[in-house]
Amino acid sequence: MIYSVYFKEIVILYQILFIMKNLRNLFVCFITILTFLFIQKTSAQSTQFNLSQDHSFEKLLDQKKLFNNNFSIYKNFSIQLYYGDKSESEKKFNEFKNNHPNIDATIIYSEPKYKLIVGNYRNKIDAERNLINLRRFYPEAFIVRLTK
Repeated sequence: MIYSVYFKEIVILYQILFIMKNLRNLFVCFITILTFLFIQKTSAQSTQFNLSQDHSFEKLLDQKKLFNNNFSIYKNFSIQLYYGDKSESEKKFNEFKNNHPNIDATIIYSEPKYKLIVGNYRNKIDAERNLINLRRFYPEAFIVRLTK
């Protein structure tokens, strides 16, 4: 009989220990879940930002784009309108710029004469399309691809 009393007490203690052990595991799980929830709510970096810039920045960027796309006769196709002396080249240049202000033009010295070169076309098809229009005014015009 004495053993049965001790046995009941041991069983009760074992059950209490089992419950405590399970509560400890539940408590650890509960703390872990709360930690992950709070980590997701708080972050060091925000995904949204507000960009405020001066409107003159856009104008400066447009000027930079224009500068980068400037007339480069050594990369693309151009149209040669005239080959001759300096004074006649300058005269034809001024005449061309007055009649076609949207098309780039330049005078290049090619020993012993000067060349009037117009346009800056990335491919030959665009150069040929504009050559057809320019031949009405300059019948001697032709397409060139200059080298340095």
